[in-house]
Amino acid sequence: MLFSILYSGDLTAKEAVLTFLITTVVFIFSLAVHEFAHGLVAYKMGDNTPKLAGRLTVNPLKHLSTSGFLMFIVIGVGWAKPMPTNPLNYKKFRTGQRWVSVAGIIANFILGLASAVLFAGLFAIIGGDVIFAHEALEYLFMFLEYMMLINSCLVLFNIIPLFPLDGFNFVNTFFKKQDNKYAKFNYNYGTTLLYGIIIFSLFLELFTGIDIFSLYLTLIHRWVFMPLALLGVA
Repeated sequence: MLFSILYSGDLTAKEAVLTFLITTVVFIFSLAVHEFAHGLVAYKMGDNTPKLAGRLTVNPLKHLSTSGFLMFIVIGVGWAKPMPTNPLNYKKFRTGQRWVSVAGIIANFILGLASAVLFAGLFAIIGGDVIFAHEALEYLFMFLEYMMLINSCLVLFNIIPLFPLDGFNFVNTFFKKQDNKYAKFNYNYGTTLLYGIIIFSLFLELFTGIDIFSLYLTLIHRWVFMPLALLGVA
């Protein structure tokens, strides 16, 4: 959880504040790009709704959800305001739905990959000794590292096929509208299951000390840094 990161005994007060600021900026920016991608693809598919709503922008203030932001600050899981779209306007209904559903995931994947490539390239050119000797460079690399981690988390979280996540919207396009039991189940229980997973993780940490978020983040960290290890810079 974000709480665990910020109040870790391994961080000084200055490091905790910087971690908080960098993590928050990266999170808000990554969500803005995620929602903008949904809107842009919907617009390209023939739907003018995102543009009319003033959401066809990467300005984070246009996409920020107060409740989602506060949840991120408290427990490390948050969300943006959903992008308004009208699938009936798509030139090709099913195709439009599928591409709009995965647009945000693809955008976050590209952000994470670009950050990893930039991290590896700069590390190889500058060198670790020079980086750790200059505080500004350390913050730059911390920013790139959180860009990799948070965008990787957004990708893997959003592909979960539960309502209202993108994974559900994508998978649901392969079911017929008539008697769609998958959709009915998700509309009734999907959000409850997601909240249940989050609450379960909180209680698990409280009573056992097992932090699912940190374990998850560690796995993502290793997955993201594998290319860097192959390049010999991590």
